[in-house]
Amino acid sequence: MSENKDSILILFKERKKETPNSFFYERKFSRKYKTKIIYISDYLTLSNKKLANKINKVIKDQNISVVLFEGDHISIFDIKFLELIDSNVKKGLFLQDDYMYHYINRVTASACDFVFTGCPLSVLKFQELGYKSLFLPVESDGSIFKNYGEKKIYDVLFFGRVKNNRSEITNYLKQKSINVMECGPYDSISDTPEKLAKLINQSKIVLNFTESDNTNKKRNPLSHIKFSYEMKGRVYFTGLCDSLCVSEYAPSNELLFNNKELPYFKSKDECLNVVKDFLSNDSKLLEATKKYKEKCLEYEDSNYIKKIKNFIDDKTKESKRVELNIPYWYEFIFFKKNIMLRFRSNKFFSFFNQIIESTFLTKYKSKFMIPIYVIYSLIASIFFIFKYPLSKLKS
Repeated sequence: MSENKDSILILFKERKKETPNSFFYERKFSRKYKTKIIYISDYLTLSNKKLANKINKVIKDQNISVVLFEGDHISIFDIKFLELIDSNVKKGLFLQDDYMYHYINRVTASACDFVFTGCPLSVLKFQELGYKSLFLPVESDGSIFKNYGEKKIYDVLFFGRVKNNRSEITNYLKQKSINVMECGPYDSISDTPEKLAKLINQSKIVLNFTESDNTNKKRNPLSHIKFSYEMKGRVYFTGLCDSLCVSEYAPSNELLFNNKELPYFKSKDECLNVVKDFLSNDSKLLEATKKYKEKCLEYEDSNYIKKIKNFIDDKTKESKRVELNIPYWYEFIFFKKNIMLRFRSNKFFSFFNQIIESTFLTKYKSKFMIPIYVIYSLIASIFFIFKYPLSKLKS
């Protein structure tokens, strides 16, 4: 007898050509839910209210019980948009870059029943405010990231973009006669999850770097601090492939690997020493890999989806939320984004419909900003009138 699944709707901001993680979300939730995906970028011919009506029709027609909204980077998903969505469904916000966008996300989260976030430290931040929150691993599909029985032909693997301190450390290891294999997301050897999983299988150790540059990120309240040290998916899906991850230190990792299952380094010399220690002792490497893998299996989709489902279904009353006043800057950045999305995509009717909705039909908490909204809309409309025919001629 087939399982009678609930239905879930996942709303993404756009179809991404790079790192299309919607693939992993869909496979994950499909284990327990009938899953429907909508990409908002496909519907910019509609104003927000018309788009919300379309989403509500999907909710009704497909008997949706849970709706997930992609958070982080600024989009149309603000408090006002979430309030337009059917109040009979459970609403959740899912995040991957909350370390940059927390001050925005925590306002949007006030219109949700719960928050999923890809960082365990972020979970605690939301719980501190009284929100129900759960850590959500993304790339943890055990049907992709698994043991393929490949021979271990690489001592050390690093996959990812070359930035920050990554090349400095990998070059240092090479100078010290460590065999390091490097590849990026667009290399033919690693440009699909399946290829990457087999490459991890072929490696004894995978390096994970956590240092991230804060200074080049817009609207990041920590931009005055040069670096942050962040959670990366490598730390849990490497183990599913039966290889050991050696990670640059990040406090968030300790919340997941709380029994020293994940080896750390804090400098290039420490990295060299840890790597050499494992490569010189096969039994120690095998023992560490086994311990690490067993922990990673807790976050693998077929296991973790049960925790996700129980979390969503839980009817326990959440703790009292911190009282929230919507700040003027929050309303302004979403006001601007809603208009500029249609402006850049050259959507004539939805641009002017959104101008009317955002400027004259929306109730704002910060009344003193209304003259600014009117002026901004007027200027944007003038530019659009000149831009639109020129764009048509170019096309």
